[in-house]
Amino acid sequence: MEVVARRGFDATVEAVAEASGVSPRTVFRHYATHDNLILTTVRDMFEACGQRPVDEVTPPDVDLDAWLEGLALVVHRRNDEILGEAFWDIHASRPDAPSEALSEVNELRRRFRLRGVRYLADLAWRTAGGTGDAPGELVLGFALNLSAFATKALMVDFDQTPAQVAAVTSDILQMLLHRAVERQRAIPGTPPDGGPDGTPGAAPAAAPGED
Repeated sequence: MEVVARRGFDATVEAVAEASGVSPRTVFRHYATHDNLILTTVRDMFEACGQRPVDEVTPPDVDLDAWLEGLALVVHRRNDEILGEAFWDIHASRPDAPSEALSEVNELRRRFRLRGVRYLADLAWRTAGGTGDAPGELVLGFALNLSAFATKALMVDFDQTPAQVAAVTSDILQMLLHRAVERQRAIPGTPPDGGPDGTPGAAPAAAPGED
């Protein structure tokens, strides 16, 4: 992953082989083409970005705001360190992809992002006392503020570190989350503390990568 993170999709089989301490022929025995190597590497990158558990992050049921702060820090660090320069190629529009493997990158990215964002938004929502699924605007807030786009935009154009990006985005997520819960509680007939019996909603059934 390190070579692709440094060079993007222009990483050569020879460079990957050298970094791995094997011959290019060995690499080709495992991956029929360069594009298949890239696709597999992108899948590994997304799995590494969403790896659980995150031991250094406070559990959400202990301190929800601290969890959001720790989560944002981990996510933006991983966006920077794991995706690296491959970010630009992973998110490039390729309507006429030169191979089936590269055309799968878009679907792979979309699947991982939708699953991960929905899980995190629902977990935060129900821990905060919301009922049902997280509101759409909250899901979009998580998608935007935990995205590699946010990481890169603030790092490249505003000279921010991943830690500084995390501080800003976690504040925004806290605001969006608390506002969404307050709006639901303002609806007549909604219990003040979450579910029908006044308890917070159940946590999502499965985390990313566990289904």
